[in-house]
Amino acid sequence: MSYEQLIADLLCAPDPEAALSQALTDEALEPSLRALLFGVDRDGLRMAALLCARLRYERLVRGSAEAGRWSEDEPAAFAAVFRRYHAAVPPRAFTIRGEAEAFWGYVLTEGAAC
Repeated sequence: MSYEQLIADLLCAPDPEAALSQALTDEALEPSLRALLFGVDRDGLRMAALLCARLRYERLVRGSAEAGRWSEDEPAAFAAVFRRYHAAVPPRAFTIRGEAEAFWGYVLTEGAAC
């Protein structure tokens, strides 16, 4: 696992701080990667994770009118599915359309009800 992948996983974790704490004690993680994590600022990690989720949400609702309507009409249901999506699907889309396609692919695969 690369440092970049590890940080991406932390940013998308449901609880980034807990994920960081777990990684710091994970004996299976390369010692060099674990050592790098000791320098991660927890406040910065929380803020970066919030920004990452917010940007993905904004890209999604701009890339899919249907997702935007779902978000407005049923915010709790949408938020629950979006949280699962954010934790399960790495942020690899470069466009708003790509984010929307990744989201709906997840919804179809996971059977998340709209």
